Amino acid sequence: MLSFRAIKGLLPALLGVVFFLLMGAASLAALLRYSDISSWSEYLYEPYLWRVVRFSLWQALLSSGVSLLIAIPVASCLIHRQFRGRAILLQLFAVSMVVPTIVAILGLVVVYGRTGWLSQIFGVQIPLYGLVGILLAHVFFNMPLAVRLLLQGYDLIPSGQWRQASQLGFSRWSAFRLIEWHYMKKVLPGAFVLIFMLCFSSFAVVLSLGGGPKSSTLEVAIYQALRFDFDLNKASFLSLLQVTICTLFAVVVYRIAPINQQDVSVLAVKSYPVKDSFLAKGADCMALLCVLVLVIPPFLAIFDPIFSPLFLTTLLSSGLWQAVLVSLKIALPAAIISLSLGVCFVVLARFCMTRQYLSVLPSKLEHLGNMILMVPGLVIATGLFLWLRDLGWGFQSSYWIVVWVNAVMALPFVLRALMPVLYQQERRFRNLYLSLGIQSWSRWCLEWPLIRASVAQAFGYALLLSLGDMGVIALFGSQGLVSLPLYLFQLIGSYRLEEGACVAVVLISLCLILFYCSSRLIGGKTVSGKMTGGNFHVNH
Repeated sequence: MLSFRAIKGLLPALLGVVFFLLMGAASLAALLRYSDISSWSEYLYEPYLWRVVRFSLWQALLSSGVSLLIAIPVASCLIHRQFRGRAILLQLFAVSMVVPTIVAILGLVVVYGRTGWLSQIFGVQIPLYGLVGILLAHVFFNMPLAVRLLLQGYDLIPSGQWRQASQLGFSRWSAFRLIEWHYMKKVLPGAFVLIFMLCFSSFAVVLSLGGGPKSSTLEVAIYQALRFDFDLNKASFLSLLQVTICTLFAVVVYRIAPINQQDVSVLAVKSYPVKDSFLAKGADCMALLCVLVLVIPPFLAIFDPIFSPLFLTTLLSSGLWQAVLVSLKIALPAAIISLSLGVCFVVLARFCMTRQYLSVLPSKLEHLGNMILMVPGLVIATGLFLWLRDLGWGFQSSYWIVVWVNAVMALPFVLRALMPVLYQQERRFRNLYLSLGIQSWSRWCLEWPLIRASVAQAFGYALLLSLGDMGVIALFGSQGLVSLPLYLFQLIGSYRLEEGACVAVVLISLCLILFYCSSRLIGGKTVSGKMTGGNFHVNH
């Protein structure tokens, strides 16, 4: 039975999770209240709906497949090769996962657009607006994420297997086929589902590079129903359809996937060299070249406007700094709330994981936190707005709605950064804590030096995701609530591309500065070394 002291220590975490659930339930209830469920069947006969569903599925499957196909050889190369710039490349992967979407899109336009670098240097024209552009953007975001997820499969390989492969003179292909693939295929389903959901619910990428109704997705259709028609009934139906498709897809994939056991070792896995060959070196060079071509040019293109004479003029614009202030006012509280929610989930999961009668709850809590990826942020925000409006708080609540939705949308990334390392500390010190009677806050004080790097990573991800969000703010943005991404989108929409490119430099620079500051202030001096490794786990 649970003691009163244990319940008292868990009370803040319980309240945090309950508040998360209540806010979600209130949003859903408000939406359903304004919906006519009996008329939903009419939408099933609309040809446009099924065209949107087919394109959403097709682009998400393609994006996920291409990202993983590139990530597999890249992950293998990073495990077997030590080269100059390897740590920088991993750090770049970490940043590219959370770089503001609209900034990355602008970089892609500069590189692959009609008058972009590729066209000027090689004379090659790429149809950027449509499926090709959406795939390029999704691969830019998700291939680095896939690499970091696949590296976790390698963390599960015992050192003894690498030692035996080295002694037997395994080639790279034999090592991959007999050792690496066995562990990698346990991580692939989770990575595939995560990337699929991110691509399926993509908003800013499709809105900017879709090129018209032919390349529209469910998320964009929901935005159009809310923003232009304020058709709550249709938005509710489309949201439920999106959640249903994502849930069915995840259930099918996980049903056929092998079980992925979390590594409980407290020792670093030592790798032994396997037999090298010219073919293996060539394959690794091709994989790295593919990564450099896809990831590096858009980053360089983002900073190109620094040398423009318009850059200084843009910096003196009052609208720019007003947007910076609004972005900080949204991102900082959203990151704090997201980190607090993540800690609440982890505290409850850690408490349950070592108690047999509660052992099923940790995975359920993880799934609960990750389910937010299936639900459109636009719909959550609209439901909350309707609920608060009924309570007498109208548009004055828009700011806090944007903050809350940004916080919960970053929660899955926070959980993936926090849970593995905190689970490991629980396994390492559980018996010691029990024997000495150490609980609650005392535990956190003792573990802080071991977990602060992961806490810094979680906060950094939440901060950058909130800073670069253009989904909810596009719906609720007003004259006094214009963030940097929305300000940039407005400039591009009014064909002020050069000024928009200068604003993009400010936005990405702000992201890098805040990411570095949060890493140093929270994670300390050793955080950079820890964050370039593979501590970004997916558990299922």
